[in-house]
Amino acid sequence: MKQRKTQLSCAILVSIGLVANVFAAHDPSLAAGLYSGADKDAAKETSAALETSDNRVCKDVSVQVLGSGGPELDDGRTSSGYLVWVNDKARVIVDAGSGSSIQFGASGAQFEDIDALLLSHLHTDHAADLPSYLKGSYFTSRQDNLMIFGPACNNVMPATSTYVDTLVGDEGAFRYLSSYTQDGEDDYTIVTTDVTGATASEPLFVTIAPDITAKALSVPHGPIPTLAWKVIANGCSIVFSGDTSDASNALAAFAENADLLILHNAIPDNAGNAAKNLHMTPTQLIQIAKDSKAKQVLVSHIMKRSEAGLNGLVEAMTVVAPGRVYAAKELMNITLE
Repeated sequence: MKQRKTQLSCAILVSIGLVANVFAAHDPSLAAGLYSGADKDAAKETSAALETSDNRVCKDVSVQVLGSGGPELDDGRTSSGYLVWVNDKARVIVDAGSGSSIQFGASGAQFEDIDALLLSHLHTDHAADLPSYLKGSYFTSRQDNLMIFGPACNNVMPATSTYVDTLVGDEGAFRYLSSYTQDGEDDYTIVTTDVTGATASEPLFVTIAPDITAKALSVPHGPIPTLAWKVIANGCSIVFSGDTSDASNALAAFAENADLLILHNAIPDNAGNAAKNLHMTPTQLIQIAKDSKAKQVLVSHIMKRSEAGLNGLVEAMTVVAPGRVYAAKELMNITLE
């Protein structure tokens, strides 16, 4: 009943437009990590200078694939998940799809080093392993709070904070983990922030750590609230498209000059309209790789229906992209330079 009331409240707010262009922190103490007003303007200038400066030097950053697949059971792939390594430590998890926590263990990363978990959206192949990470962390020495950022609600999907509460809150399905949601009740606390109103002209800026920042951009994925993420560290920028149709045509500009652009290839060009309402076609991916001028491109979220054309897609991207193009495989680690 608690979740149903939350969903109903969200639907009412959406219908009267009250959740547009705001962000809501599950814990208000996190507000310092989010930029607004004059601070946001200053952050935008700093971030723009970092991303476009001729003197920018990208070093000591890599991106590791935890999951290169979608929601299928028999594709031989783990669902979506990525690690951002900075100075030889895994610092940011992007998406937590089914099985990705197992690949996290195989990666050699330490959960104690993770500063934040960024969720693109709340489909199972991007968010199902959150409880597994939390339970697994019991067997680590983690002491620092964990920030989780994800999309806000609409009349179809819950907010990320509601999703977390429904899973591991004090009345959640895995309520035996609820101490991680209550300040001072366990070794660390998860602090969840719902992101909305992150437009191409006004992306949301997030401080993850003194040496790591991020930007969120709302992208179309059918009726599902979804975010593309840009992570910036050590002079490097990495853009994660998430699942999107890119009907807003905002992704190429968001990924301009990125050191690595991760694009999801879930459908073929001849897919039906329902699939195209959710995902980008290979033709779109090639154009985005060209227009963004991203230095390296990783094709991921590969499904059985798209895998037949994967080699051709990589070859076509290689012709138009300035740098290397990779087809994602579990645990591959791409160094940015």
